[in-house]
Amino acid sequence: MLYAFLFMSLMAGFLVHTYFHPPIHFFWETISFFSALYGFIGCILIIIGSKVLGRYWLQKKEDYYDQNE
Repeated sequence: MLYAFLFMSLMAGFLVHTYFHPPIHFFWETISFFSALYGFIGCILIIIGSKVLGRYWLQKKEDYYDQNE
């Protein structure tokens, strides 16, 4: 069902006319589903960045509190 809605939203990007959009300033605004792709890649980068940040800065070793005794 998720893939069906994803497919329908991508197809709607091709079918919806650009009457309601502001004037085009950049060439990538003419690509139909650029915003969806940009948002998806942005979410993936946020997830990867948070995992890297968590692993190397926020997490401590299991015996972190036992080292001081």
